[in-house]
Amino acid sequence: MKIGIIGAGGIAKAHAKAISTVKGAELSGFFDINLLTSRKIAFEYGGTAFESIQDLLSASSAVIISSPNFCHKEHALEALAAGKYVLCEKPMAVSMEEAEEMRNRAVRSAYIPIMGFNYRHLKFVQQLKEMLSKNELGDILSVKIDFKKNSALRRKKYTWRDHSTSNNTSGALGDLGVHLIDLILHLFNSPFKLDSLKVKMMTVVKEKEQKQVHVDDHSEVYGQLENKVFVKMVTSKCTKTEDCGFSIEVNGQNGVFYYHSSQGNEFLLRNGLTEQRIALPDNFLTDPQTEFYGWADSFRSQLIQWMKGIQDHDFARLATFEDGYQTQFYLNEFFAKGQQLSFSKQAN
Repeated sequence: MKIGIIGAGGIAKAHAKAISTVKGAELSGFFDINLLTSRKIAFEYGGTAFESIQDLLSASSAVIISSPNFCHKEHALEALAAGKYVLCEKPMAVSMEEAEEMRNRAVRSAYIPIMGFNYRHLKFVQQLKEMLSKNELGDILSVKIDFKKNSALRRKKYTWRDHSTSNNTSGALGDLGVHLIDLILHLFNSPFKLDSLKVKMMTVVKEKEQKQVHVDDHSEVYGQLENKVFVKMVTSKCTKTEDCGFSIEVNGQNGVFYYHSSQGNEFLLRNGLTEQRIALPDNFLTDPQTEFYGWADSFRSQLIQWMKGIQDHDFARLATFEDGYQTQFYLNEFFAKGQQLSFSKQAN
């Protein structure tokens, strides 16, 4: 299967690396608005640096969209119109209107498009999903899930990610939280109870290159799922280095599942005073220094499942555009709750 990649940033490199390791996958090349950037990444990973999206589509049977968020709708619809299978990176779009248009177009397409929610394919997530399906933890009481980075502190240059047009999709909640929302929906098979939600949002790094930053860099979501599972979700891009990482704690009546990225290749099962450490399978790919255990492999696992889905025309184990739409919906709800709280504080 010949796969083209739209966009030439870091995520494009992760996809290209995964493609190079999977039998039957062939990288046709890249398209980026900056041709020099396309040529550099093609030189490193192979394939052609295409001068237009049309040229890339003509040379590919499937397309990965890893362009900036505000380009996702345009690129996805163009690829679907050309009769190509599509994997669109998260978030799906920059607005509910765009997400709805993409979802509606997907329903009419014979080429089922999927979302790049690669965290579903992390080894500890797959292990947890299996345990939940077998009810090994018993009735679930609560889940606490955190994703903390320091990118707002490290990155001094002002980019499109800091601009008001990207407000709901590139901050801590929109960029990191979209993964966590999808994981919660995927793992617990229940929607959020909207009237239970409370949201705290902050922008700690308020300025870069003397320009105002318009996106949040720390957010907290508290609430409950319709199945009565309590949820605490924290996303941050302004965390001290020693406190950075990804963690999930699922508290069930029969035990607790706990994973923190600092643990590397093992997760914990707790029951009272008993604690069991369980090793995860070894990695196939090497993770970048800034990412956690299994991150690179999650792209590879997702690619293998996508190719199998295209072959069998069965996408049940993958995140579809319907899943992308649902995450966009809850992002909107969380932002609305967070803004209401901010306005309430200002009024007081």
